[in-house]
Amino acid sequence: MVQLGFVIDHGKCIGCHACTVACKSENHVPLGSFRTWVKYTEAGSFPTVKRSFAVLRCNQCTDAPCMTICPTSALYKRADGIVDLDQNDCIGCKSCMQACPYDALYIDPDSGTAEKCHFCAHRTEIGLAPACAVVCPTEAIIPGDFDDPESLVSRIRAGEDLSVRKEEAGTKPNVFYKETEEAGLDPGLTNAAGGYLWANQVAGDPLDAERYLGEAEKYAEELAARTTYDVDHQPWWGGRVSAYLVTKSAAAGVVLASLPYVNRETGLLPAGLGWLVPAIATLFLAITTALLVMDLKRPERFLYILLKPNWSSWLVKGSVALMAFGGLLAAQLGIAVLGLQLGSTVQLGLHAATGVSALLAAIYTAWLFRQAKGRVLWMKRGLELNLAAQALIAGGVLMVPLAMAAGLSVVPAAGVLAAGCALELLLMLVEPALAPAKRGAEYKRVMSLLQGGPFAKSHKACLVGYAVSIGLAAAIAFGVLPGWVGLFAVSIAAVTLIVAEDVFVRAGQALPIS
Repeated sequence: MVQLGFVIDHGKCIGCHACTVACKSENHVPLGSFRTWVKYTEAGSFPTVKRSFAVLRCNQCTDAPCMTICPTSALYKRADGIVDLDQNDCIGCKSCMQACPYDALYIDPDSGTAEKCHFCAHRTEIGLAPACAVVCPTEAIIPGDFDDPESLVSRIRAGEDLSVRKEEAGTKPNVFYKETEEAGLDPGLTNAAGGYLWANQVAGDPLDAERYLGEAEKYAEELAARTTYDVDHQPWWGGRVSAYLVTKSAAAGVVLASLPYVNRETGLLPAGLGWLVPAIATLFLAITTALLVMDLKRPERFLYILLKPNWSSWLVKGSVALMAFGGLLAAQLGIAVLGLQLGSTVQLGLHAATGVSALLAAIYTAWLFRQAKGRVLWMKRGLELNLAAQALIAGGVLMVPLAMAAGLSVVPAAGVLAAGCALELLLMLVEPALAPAKRGAEYKRVMSLLQGGPFAKSHKACLVGYAVSIGLAAAIAFGVLPGWVGLFAVSIAAVTLIVAEDVFVRAGQALPIS
């Protein structure tokens, strides 16, 4: 076996950036993107200030999460252990950027596909060392085969005390660091709020998060150093992903919220709802699909998910789940429009199957987000329950006015809305205790962004919004308030859900991870 990797000796590194320049030149890396870069950290105060360097890059992981999440197997592991990428198969979904705990991937603006360090495979194949190693003036970058016990990197690893980045992520990295300050490898021990040398910082959620964490942790005396030079990494997923979570919840939720209205004897929904519910669900499912396709950098390759599937990715499994849900909705809609009489047992079975499919469509994103090992907030335990609750909220929001328009009691729909809001509120309150295994310190930092940082106002507004929605919807369900008050409840719940999804997506990408 062969496992190529690096030992980077920071006892020799002088922070000259020659490796970065050589990499850009050799691999035609576009302006603003990096396959390897040098991070500066400083500790102490004048006149006893110590500056340290950290050369950061892809770790050629043994268990590479970018490969697991990639829906088309565009990312793959070569026989020599290099994690490489086939541009011809990449659809530009950006999921690999979320899966990588090391910020090692970027989108090439010309090709619209992902790119990363590939150990200069074109050089390695003809017996040459990667460009970064060749150009390093102090030979601080040492490439080699860790599966060969006689190689220099193996002998250094066996005889020296080496460090790796984010061992807790379980990726088994193959880049080892010698004589490196811990703050250079662990972003939780440093902060960039003070600004960079020779570079401007990019405004946005990550910088806002850095500034908040810098102040909060400064007073707590938790910081070991400050970052004085680094590469900015902006969020890859935005409003379309937040909207996708809302529309998918609506598609699944309206089906789930309609189940209490199904007649147990005939297996039918009340007149008018039989075709309207699947039609609305289909509409939101179509919008969901459109949002997913539009968010791709290579949308014309969308079908690669089905034509070249990587079955370890929940992007693929989720697509199949959405297709199955869509097929059942089409069957229900066709039966209702054509007025077919299939018998109560068949109708009830179809409703049950569609309900199960709707629930799977609602919660599969939890398993997708869990594959995003770079985003610890998205990996939190119990996210499946959050997504189920959000589907109930969206379903209640749609079913209350539908029931009113059809002249039906709004009590069942209001009950669904109240239950969804209550579950979501409970999960938000216990959220600080839901850290994923081995990522507690990182999770604590991202939770601070929600509880007191740049997302705190929106987060607290969501808590209030759900609490008010519960009160109104429950009062309607128990007959304390008239049904028309449900319009206020659904308006508040809808706005709250939209804001909550936006906060979840943005806060998940705000915490610095490299």
